[in-house]
Amino acid sequence: GDISSAVAKEKVIKLLSGLEIGKSGSPRYYEPRKTPKESILKRPQTEQAYLYFGSPFEMQEGDPEFYKARVAMFILGSSGFGSRLLEEIRVKRGLAYSAYSRLNVAKTNTYFSGYLQTKLESGDEAKKTVVEVIDTFVRDGVTQSELDQARKFLLGSEPLRVETLSQRLGRTFSEYYQGKPLGYSLQELELIRNLTLEDLNDFIKRHSEI
Repeated sequence: GDISSAVAKEKVIKLLSGLEIGKSGSPRYYEPRKTPKESILKRPQTEQAYLYFGSPFEMQEGDPEFYKARVAMFILGSSGFGSRLLEEIRVKRGLAYSAYSRLNVAKTNTYFSGYLQTKLESGDEAKKTVVEVIDTFVRDGVTQSELDQARKFLLGSEPLRVETLSQRLGRTFSEYYQGKPLGYSLQELELIRNLTLEDLNDFIKRHSEI
């Protein structure tokens, strides 16, 4: 707070003046595997089964429907307690202490992934449960109650996501990186606020690739 923006810019220009001007390269995008593949690695003296799963997700950086993916993935597996995966795998069946899934959308790659840890003897049942939960999620979508709870959390926790300077800088860079106008995250919250159950479930059913 003890420096003006004019002085700050002057110092930055002086520091950066010694660097060469870079050249734009060709954009790169790495497609995830389309064909399902399973690998089982056995290790001696291992007492737990570690299950990692993943799939393509048909979306790229800048997709106008990303806010729908954000809500859908929150409900499926990225919200902790209350998520579909954790509810089925831990609460109802006691197969694991934790289970989660998440969506990564970047300029270079996009994929859906998840993880859980369980007893060796429960590995097959846990894997089967993950498949069932995701199949049901894509086929039947979510309930109005799940949408309401997700919306309430995402909107209510926004102040905590921009509480510090580093968080605000990270948010600003993310908007710039995605080619969106600065402040777009607030517009995204309004889209989430107005998202209907019908629109969300239609979006989920269109992503059967997971």
